[in-house]
Amino acid sequence: MDRKETLLYFGYGSNMSTHYLIRRRKIIPHESKAGILKNYQLIMNMGGPNFLEPSFANIRNCKGVNVEGVVHKIDKEDLQKIVNTEGEDYKLVKLSVYVEGVRKTAYTLIYVTDEAKDIPPSTRYLKILIKAAKENNLSERYIDTLENRPSVYYPILSEIFSLRVYLWVWLRT
Repeated sequence: MDRKETLLYFGYGSNMSTHYLIRRRKIIPHESKAGILKNYQLIMNMGGPNFLEPSFANIRNCKGVNVEGVVHKIDKEDLQKIVNTEGEDYKLVKLSVYVEGVRKTAYTLIYVTDEAKDIPPSTRYLKILIKAAKENNLSERYIDTLENRPSVYYPILSEIFSLRVYLWVWLRT
């Protein structure tokens, strides 16, 4: 039997969502578990396309702070799909994450930017992160920090332009 090579991928933004990976990226993880990345901080400093989607998740080094996310076991080819769809402004990195208290090596993508400011994301995007965090049993404390993050929502406009955002995020090359 021909077995594909697998590896671990750490998702901290919308890629925490197994549902998103399957439906939007056509990637089916072999398994997905909660993970902790130590000495990193979640920051919304990846600029979005417009005021309706002002930012997306990123991570940066920050001693003493942890980022929770989801560690997906995926085929090696699927990591390349993720890299290709995220864009050229991302750096693929290999790092240590903790899954059920055990240190593992995983890959993730970090958006390369000089932007140091945390920019509130859209409420729509933040809800994706919160839902994925709950579905993957991230800590209540981490979920609370996501739920208490400031976000932006413009009635009617946010709904009308959600399709445009979908196309920008998922179909760009």
